[in-house]
Amino acid sequence: MEKKQKYNISTSVNKDILEIIITGEITADSIEKLQNEVIAIAKLINPQNVLVDVSALKGRFGFTEAYFRVRDYPADLPRVNIACVDLAENAEYESFHENTSVNAGLSFKWFSDIDAARAWLKSKSKK
Repeated sequence: MEKKQKYNISTSVNKDILEIIITGEITADSIEKLQNEVIAIAKLINPQNVLVDVSALKGRFGFTEAYFRVRDYPADLPRVNIACVDLAENAEYESFHENTSVNAGLSFKWFSDIDAARAWLKSKSKK
């Protein structure tokens, strides 16, 4: 029996930025499904810039899980600029996620302020 997902994904395009807002709760059983859904959205819209807001999402995973999630980034997904917005209290986790992503060749930056994230993505569009 499949468990009902406890998270919600909403998307919009705001000035050439795909904005994905994830709310609810994430569990070890649902993280892969969530990641696949976000990747499917990105493939469908094919943006240059993606803002992912997880500040209202409950549940975080350890550093090892973050490392392997980044390393499993699909080779067929175009490289995009990704800004992740999260609560300041998750800075240590998000900093590790950012460093792991950059070391894997991804353009990824963490923010606690959504306007700063949008500004960074806009600056990347000009290049």
